[in-house]
Amino acid sequence: MQIICIFVDIGIRIIIIQYANHLHRRHSMKQYRTKYKDCIIEYMKNNEDHRLCAKDIYEALVEQGLNVNLVTVYRNLDKLSQQGLIQKHTLSEEDSVYYQYTREEKCNHHLHLLCKRCGKIAHLECDFMDIIRTHLLEDHGFEIDCKDSTIVGLCKECREAIHA
Repeated sequence: MQIICIFVDIGIRIIIIQYANHLHRRHSMKQYRTKYKDCIIEYMKNNEDHRLCAKDIYEALVEQGLNVNLVTVYRNLDKLSQQGLIQKHTLSEEDSVYYQYTREEKCNHHLHLLCKRCGKIAHLECDFMDIIRTHLLEDHGFEIDCKDSTIVGLCKECREAIHA
């Protein structure tokens, strides 16, 4: 009986040690992922007036000296988008996905203008938004979700460059 108890006791100790090591690795990985997430958010904050694709963000992080891979960037962008910290835009003509930092809750109440040539994003914070919102709701029964609404076109600079 004593020999079995010793083996059981040793086995339990080994399991406890293995579990503690697992928790430590998991906690370290969580901090590791948070580091990338923080770097992605910081980069996006510094470039909030442009659309950014995952590859652009990946290349910027590598240029900053981070040892990150493209899959990690995509995974973090998806999580940040689900959490509402960034917006995900899809251009149907290109079938490409772009991301934008949302400036916390501020971007939830206005439309965005996206230049399809240079990628510049402008925040449309005009008084007429209430008129449009009311018109669409009362006359068409349609409620705008500004957070996910983007008007795609050409910015002034790109229009001038094309016509020059």
